[in-house]
Amino acid sequence: MPYSIVPNKDNLPDLPEVLQKEASIYTDRLKKRLDAEDFAKLCEQKDLNYVLGMSDFIAKTLIQFPKPCLELIAKGAIESDSFSLNREEAVKAAIVSGVSDIELKKRLRILRRSSMVPIAWRDLTGRADIEEIFTSLSNLAEAIVLQTVRVVRASLSNVFGNAFDKDGKEMPLLIFGMGKLGGGELNFSSDLDLIFSYPYDGQTVGGSRVISHQEFFAKIVQRVSNLLSDTTVDGFCYRVDLRLRPFGDAGPLVHSFDALSVYYETQGRTWERYALVKAKLLGTKDDWGDYGGELIEMLRPFVYRRYLDFGAIESLRKLKHMIEAEVRRRNLNGNFKLGSGGIREVEFIAQVFELMRGGRIPELSERSLRVTLRKLDKLQLLPSDVCKRLDENYIYLRRLENSIQEFADQQIQSLPQNLRDEERCRIAMNKASFAELKAELQAVMDEVHEEFCKVIRDEPDADHSVDRDSAELWESTLSLDEMAEVLEPLMKDPKKALDYAKSVDELRRLLVRLPMGPVGRKTLVYLMPFLIKEIAADDDPPALFKKVGLLIEKVALRTTYLQLLSENHQACLRLISLLKDNAFAGSLISAHPILLDELIAPHYLNAPPKPDEYMAMLREKLLRIDPDDLEDQMEELRLFKKIMVLRIAMSDRAESLPLMKISDSLTWLAEALIREISILAWNQTVKRFGTPPGRSAADPGFAIIGYGKLGGIELGYKSDLDMVFIRDIDDSMTEGDHSVPCSMFYQRLVQRLLHLSTTRMSGGVLYDLDMRLRPDGDSGMLVTDTAAFEAYQEKRAWTWEHQALVRARPIAGSHKVMDRFEDIRSKVLRMPRDDEKLKQDVFAMRCKMRDHLDRSGKTLFDLKQGRGGMVDIEFIAQYLLLREAPKHPDMVLWSDNVRILDECSRLNILSKADVTTLKDAYIAIRGYYHRVSLADLPRIVAIEDKPKECADVERIWRKLFAKEEEDLSAGIKIDIKHQILK
Repeated sequence: MPYSIVPNKDNLPDLPEVLQKEASIYTDRLKKRLDAEDFAKLCEQKDLNYVLGMSDFIAKTLIQFPKPCLELIAKGAIESDSFSLNREEAVKAAIVSGVSDIELKKRLRILRRSSMVPIAWRDLTGRADIEEIFTSLSNLAEAIVLQTVRVVRASLSNVFGNAFDKDGKEMPLLIFGMGKLGGGELNFSSDLDLIFSYPYDGQTVGGSRVISHQEFFAKIVQRVSNLLSDTTVDGFCYRVDLRLRPFGDAGPLVHSFDALSVYYETQGRTWERYALVKAKLLGTKDDWGDYGGELIEMLRPFVYRRYLDFGAIESLRKLKHMIEAEVRRRNLNGNFKLGSGGIREVEFIAQVFELMRGGRIPELSERSLRVTLRKLDKLQLLPSDVCKRLDENYIYLRRLENSIQEFADQQIQSLPQNLRDEERCRIAMNKASFAELKAELQAVMDEVHEEFCKVIRDEPDADHSVDRDSAELWESTLSLDEMAEVLEPLMKDPKKALDYAKSVDELRRLLVRLPMGPVGRKTLVYLMPFLIKEIAADDDPPALFKKVGLLIEKVALRTTYLQLLSENHQACLRLISLLKDNAFAGSLISAHPILLDELIAPHYLNAPPKPDEYMAMLREKLLRIDPDDLEDQMEELRLFKKIMVLRIAMSDRAESLPLMKISDSLTWLAEALIREISILAWNQTVKRFGTPPGRSAADPGFAIIGYGKLGGIELGYKSDLDMVFIRDIDDSMTEGDHSVPCSMFYQRLVQRLLHLSTTRMSGGVLYDLDMRLRPDGDSGMLVTDTAAFEAYQEKRAWTWEHQALVRARPIAGSHKVMDRFEDIRSKVLRMPRDDEKLKQDVFAMRCKMRDHLDRSGKTLFDLKQGRGGMVDIEFIAQYLLLREAPKHPDMVLWSDNVRILDECSRLNILSKADVTTLKDAYIAIRGYYHRVSLADLPRIVAIEDKPKECADVERIWRKLFAKEEEDLSAGIKIDIKHQILK
């Protein structure tokens, strides 16, 4: 090693005072906790005081579980270089069938924590090399997972029987260990990323209750995950992460071989290829029989191409950019795992060769990173000295990671920021000072990043040459008049040069007062002259510079964003254009600078994702967040929405998508986000109250119904979401420790969903949700069973509620409940109606809305509520569908206005000319509506800007409601009874 990073086990350094104090406190607590004999035996360990000062984890585990720890020490676990490598027998002895879940959780936590004491002890005292630590941690985790699965399966078999294959043998549950567990390089406080699979579908045999193989194995996985992950008084065993499975949280917990194969063939994404490179089947052939080889061979073509896959480099480059964006968002710049030159970049270097050539060079289909580096050397794919340095740097970073995590068993990958842990860190890495350690770490990461850039060839497109005259615009002491003279040749209107100079000077004076640091100020020297020159060519430089300056002010203390703009001039030009032409998108970026990352990839701005891509992209984002970190998940959902809305707005402004596609995109985005928060809400509600019998996240027994513009696939940029929740009829209790009636479960589920969406965070709210269209409005239940919903719609609903039902469609939930809603909707909309009463009710409600909501006047026109506006067209479509659906069995009951009008044309309910007029008007008004939204203007426009099509809408409205309009003009009172105004 170029650096000495392991303490001398025979001559450990003296602890500084701050750590001596820690050691003394723990020694006193141990003396009180142990009897004299045991305490004396423990004190025979000559480095006891050292490890007590270095690790809270070791100290607290010794205090909390002295007996198992002392037994391990007595057996020589501290001195032996092989004792911790194989704990399989100890795991089997501790984790047995026939005990309660409470007892099982206790045993698991004691076993894991006591077993990791000698691992941490040997590492911190320099007794063990890095491979011993990797292997010990990986083998322990694997043994615990496998034995827990065996015990849980045995207990469930008593009720459900067992799953057998066609030969009558017990069907195995195959477990892929992913990430560092799969590579045999687990870190001290790592999550366990697992994917579960079984050979094929069937039914269990031998139990009192027969269930499918899929359901049987899903119950095993769920219970194993809870046993390992739940936090109890004894802590946790392992954090189990199942989100790498197909479809993430929305997918089944376990998949058959066929289901896996279909998924990876049709929907597998690049990051999943990278994940599967390290996938290892846990256990041995005794655990999975002949099925293990079958599963591995089935997935191999997805991971390793038979040709030289140079596309792997570009895919990895994109993945790296995504991680860099995450580093900026979460402010992880000091992170030696994800940051520039960190552990992840070493892994990427190795993996890009594995994915490029693994299909043609079988030796490169290797899980261990260090073994891969040796093979790259042997195959001469990387120079020997590079492979050697990368290996040394990887060891450095991984030992630092383990050491820090051994202090308190916390998943940390950045240097500490308190004196106590700084001292621990520099001692663990065998350094004389923390400053020396920081400098050494930076050198290691710089070297890694240099090699990473060579392999990935990811060179920035920045040109950092700044001519002297331009630099003077920002750094000089020119007077305003002198600066204006420099600016004049760059401007279309030299008369504005002085005002422009004043705008520049104001921002410079403001930034001088901010604590930016040398890197930030140096970045401004490159960035600001470029911005000043580009903005000078605009028609109104002072106004545009103020918009840009506001953003620069907001990101000034976040140097990474300044660097992003400085190093990517194309992104900088896009930002200028955005702030000039698209007020809505510009305000999004100004409020949330993280969106600047989107300007790096312009191809994303030409068109938003396709409908089926939103969900996949969202899950990919959420996979990088701790599943237990609800706050981060909620912020990520809000950020994702803003990123996608920005892309849609950019496509809208560039006119690369027609109006209807813009609304489609906003609607598909909303659906993806609602589906995801429904899954999050489900998981959290299940964790608290148990699961309704036979239900899962994939089939929750309820459905979310979109109303209004969500139901009509006509969302705008600022639309809220009208929703109604219905559920299957279920009078049973949930299955779990805190069982509740299923009716209560679903109420809590909807409340949780509302919380996830409407809670205001730093990223704002996700969506404002409006549920007043549910049966009985605000006084009604949050979620209604299908029978009650049907009865209400048939017997008690007002006409305006049937109008609302026209615009309703299911957007998420169980297919059975969604289909039941469609049946109810079809039945209600086809109910025979009194034509005259229907017309009066619709007209009365429209008049009520105009009276309360129309903000038109002599000089202004309300695009939405004004006469001939958007709502008039919507009411015409709703009225005609309610009037004609009972008469036309073949009428298709669309939820969007345009296709409803098309049906009216097809069935000759309206003339083709009138339908064309209404559609053109509707599209024109909505287009205008979108434009004022992008310009961040209200929907009220000057009367002279009233769309000309509105006059045609008024004409058709008067033709349909002639008598009602005459009565209104004659002053006849319209009785709307107790109609509820939404």
